[in-house]
Amino acid sequence: MKKNKMYLLLTFFFTACSSLVVKEKIIDNYYLVANDTEDACALSYQERGDDIYSTVIEPTVFAIGHDNRYIIAKQHPRTFPDPPNKTITNYFILPLKRGMNFRTNTGLIGPLTELEFVEKRHDLNIPDDLTFTKEIENLK
Repeated sequence: MKKNKMYLLLTFFFTACSSLVVKEKIIDNYYLVANDTEDACALSYQERGDDIYSTVIEPTVFAIGHDNRYIIAKQHPRTFPDPPNKTITNYFILPLKRGMNFRTNTGLIGPLTELEFVEKRHDLNIPDDLTFTKEIENLK
């Protein structure tokens, strides 16, 4: 009986720890990742192995775009266990080649308002053709 309980506990533990409902590569080692529910979607950096990620932009990331120099993202802030606050939209700019440290988020620009985002894009000469090409409709 004790052996069956241990087997059941281990099965539950491994199943609970490995459930990614979203795992989509964006560019290089950057992925959209969500554990358990889609509204836990975050931009993450895959450090090593298949399922070891460091969060770069906290949930709920619902739109993203990139070129070879930048990732841009939209996020509704979320405090767990509450759902995302869809009345607020934060914008982020992530430089890919210069000054970004995924462990400390040094170099990440944001959260920004929409106006601040537009101004920062202009300051950084981010082209207008860099748009939000990936959007998760039910998280908007």
